[in-house]
Amino acid sequence: MKDKIITLATLTYMRAQLLSARLEEQGIESYITHVNRIKESAGGVNVIIKESDLATALDILDDFRLAFGKEKQQAVEYMRSVRRILVPVDFSAHAENAAFYALNIAAKLKADIQLLNVYFDPNLSPYAHLETYTFSVNLDKITREVEEETEEGLKKLANTLKSKLKLRHVKGVNIFYDLVKGNAVDTILRYTDEYKPGLVVMGTRGSQLEGFRSFGSVTAKIIEKARVPVLAVPKGYDASGFKNPKRVLYATSFDETDYWAMSKLASFVKPFKSLIYCLHVSEEIEKPEEVYMHKMRKFLIDTLGITQIECGLLECLDPQLGLEDFIKEKQIELMAITTHHRSLFTKLFLKESMTRKFLFQTDIPLLVFHARPKV
Repeated sequence: MKDKIITLATLTYMRAQLLSARLEEQGIESYITHVNRIKESAGGVNVIIKESDLATALDILDDFRLAFGKEKQQAVEYMRSVRRILVPVDFSAHAENAAFYALNIAAKLKADIQLLNVYFDPNLSPYAHLETYTFSVNLDKITREVEEETEEGLKKLANTLKSKLKLRHVKGVNIFYDLVKGNAVDTILRYTDEYKPGLVVMGTRGSQLEGFRSFGSVTAKIIEKARVPVLAVPKGYDASGFKNPKRVLYATSFDETDYWAMSKLASFVKPFKSLIYCLHVSEEIEKPEEVYMHKMRKFLIDTLGITQIECGLLECLDPQLGLEDFIKEKQIELMAITTHHRSLFTKLFLKESMTRKFLFQTDIPLLVFHARPKV
């Protein structure tokens, strides 16, 4: 990290989360330190920023302090927001499997789940209003039938999830559902912007032949375009046998966005007490990469206070196969990555020159963070 890091404020964890959110709304990357020691940290946690952002950040901090009267309610509302999980479902097996995975995450985080089904609107069909339309149908009747069937399916799935919570005596998790007409990708993205979940969980088809496209066209586009983290659950992962992800892999591409993503990952896996492997894979490891990893490790441990972490470099002719071997050897249960035009995400999933063999034959979920554009 080139810019000097400084402490902006020391606050309770809830207030630190709120201040961090306000800073990032204004394009200022911020980090909360020592999230793994919150309960033992009587003095609170630090919100740290880059020194070059100090002037703007101080103005935001002043406004934050002046809003003290409303601050508690704002903090509560923000924490409720980040503890929302949006789960788009189409009633396929892999979508429902993702819903069960989301339920396990929600049970640990005490988060609410919003099931969402986007169903086809017959009126959007280019043939719907043609006088020569082959089938004489009552579109209103079809729409009502689709809505009734969809709502019944959502209600059934919601009740199934609630039953599982009841059997496990889990409290503090609410299950809601909604159905919306429209185009799946556009509607899910718009719903995400309005609902403001902390996480979107989606299922994947998991084809071994189509590379990134095996996520399914809808899930792939949501992963690329959503503004919040997306957790993709592969078809082969059995969510009924869910275990807390004790070993998590973050694949770093040595980009500035890695620092921000790693801080978010540390907060996400804190309740699971996960060991994080921070790994860089390259065809040839050079001295600058060794230096960068050393600096990154120092920042993560000394500055952010992430103690459950191991950092390393992996040299192999095929980075994709190298990652697969590492995942199997270390028994990784969740992989995280960040989107960026120069990131490993782009190299592994979007370049046509890469092998189309699907990376996740090990059937582990993928958590994608989205690099924030500079303002």
